[in-house]
Amino acid sequence: MATEATIGASSLEECSPALVRSGWLDVCLKRVNEPVDGASLAVFRILFGCVMAFAMVRLLVKGWVRELYLAPAFHFTWEWFPWVKVLPGWGMYGLVAGLALAALGVAAGWRHRFCAALFFSGFTYLELIDQTTYLNHYYLVSLLSGLLIFLPADAKWACAPRREPGGMVPVWAVWLLRFQVGAVFFFAGLAKLNGDWLLEAQPMRIWLAARSDLPWIGPFLAKVWVAYAASWAGALYDLFIPFLLLRSRTRPFACVAVIVFHGMTAVLFNIGMFPWIMMVAALIFFPPEGFGRFLAKGKHPESTGGKRTSTNIRGGQLQRAGLMMLGCYVLIQIALPLRPFLYPQQGAWDGRGFNFSWRVMLVEKTGYVEFFAVSPESRSKERLRVDHLITPRQKVMMAQDPDMIRQMACRLAKDLSASERERVEIHVSSYATINGHPSQRLIRAGIDLTGPLPADWIVPFKAK
Repeated sequence: MATEATIGASSLEECSPALVRSGWLDVCLKRVNEPVDGASLAVFRILFGCVMAFAMVRLLVKGWVRELYLAPAFHFTWEWFPWVKVLPGWGMYGLVAGLALAALGVAAGWRHRFCAALFFSGFTYLELIDQTTYLNHYYLVSLLSGLLIFLPADAKWACAPRREPGGMVPVWAVWLLRFQVGAVFFFAGLAKLNGDWLLEAQPMRIWLAARSDLPWIGPFLAKVWVAYAASWAGALYDLFIPFLLLRSRTRPFACVAVIVFHGMTAVLFNIGMFPWIMMVAALIFFPPEGFGRFLAKGKHPESTGGKRTSTNIRGGQLQRAGLMMLGCYVLIQIALPLRPFLYPQQGAWDGRGFNFSWRVMLVEKTGYVEFFAVSPESRSKERLRVDHLITPRQKVMMAQDPDMIRQMACRLAKDLSASERERVEIHVSSYATINGHPSQRLIRAGIDLTGPLPADWIVPFKAK
């Protein structure tokens, strides 16, 4: 007996780590799969789809399909996606119209996963055509539409629901959206904790002074103390608003802050659909059952009863592999916004790590660049024009970014080589100013941008 007991204890000790790991995973799976009302997820799906459909129609009506995609003879491709090319004219118009229909399908809940996949693929394709069209909220739209492919957002108020009548969804679906939207707010606030934003009120001083012609509030916008107040308020808002929206006691005040803050940004700044997207996204922080109760005037049968179990949910529940993938996604969305802090300039000057990091409304940067063809033998210099290749908007965006300047230099060298001229080097005279600092050289003089680049080809930024 003693031997058997010893053997049993030994076996238990050997198995206990595996049992602990298994138990920990099982507890996590149980927690993330707990059922909650699917109303908040459905409201997000409906409003997000409607906003995106409006955005696509706006893209067509404003003539931006031609301006952004068809008019340029040259597009600044992304490093990992050089193969993404613009479609012929009819193709681009058809794509944007199709995206509007897919967004409406998401809103209506008609095969919402399929419609979300179509919208995600098409919209992300639009983003990848040209770097100069990148905006933080475009990236956010891709992420949110991509998440909708996997979320059971058709549990309620859908044309073709595939869930049980109870309309319950696993809690991870709601919290994943909360995490994604909260990350945008929090990391945008974290990026604002710098000297320019807090100590110099830049670039807010520049932006608000430019709107001093507005009636009623214009004279106040030119005052320095208003710029400081707006800068500090903006940083505090971004840092704390997701946490304030989660607490029932602070949620009413946070809701007012969301409306006022994004309403003011929509009026003062030309930032497109971003304020409306964030106001819609903020609704995901409200209690899941609250929307059902509100729409049913307190008599919603699905939100009044006792405790529900996971058997009320049909689909959308995670298994171990899904939980691991969810964890990887969360880690990536944390790591990407933190990577700019690994660089001395944090991306604002040299562009490294700046995109996909929620550095929202952080800098005011303008640049100037001229291209020159230089003969390696005679060292003669000829100024090159780029107006026939890119639009004025592309030119403005390119002049701020060293990598796009280099792309243009390589294209000019290719054109010169095709015209059977001798091989030439492409040099630039490039300057930029950021957040009111004096203009400084951006790219070192005398460097051939078409060849191997030295480590110091971008001139470090020197604060005044």
